[in-house]
Amino acid sequence: MRRPNKPRRIITSVDELPVVCDCAEAGLLIRQNPETVARMARAGVLPGAKQGQAWYFRRDDLVAYLDSLFHGAQV
Repeated sequence: MRRPNKPRRIITSVDELPVVCDCAEAGLLIRQNPETVARMARAGVLPGAKQGQAWYFRRDDLVAYLDSLFHGAQV
């Protein structure tokens, strides 16, 4: 049985996120599911650091990733 969709938190400013984000917080910024964010990090698409089983991302790196999507550049 599928879980009901819970409303996702929407951020209105990058400043709402901490300087170092986990997968859930990164997902809010790039509008992706946390599991997708972790998969992107494993594949090298998103620069991140793995501590134990958790991935962490710098807010500035996430912003640079989004900028690259709009400017067509590689991260």
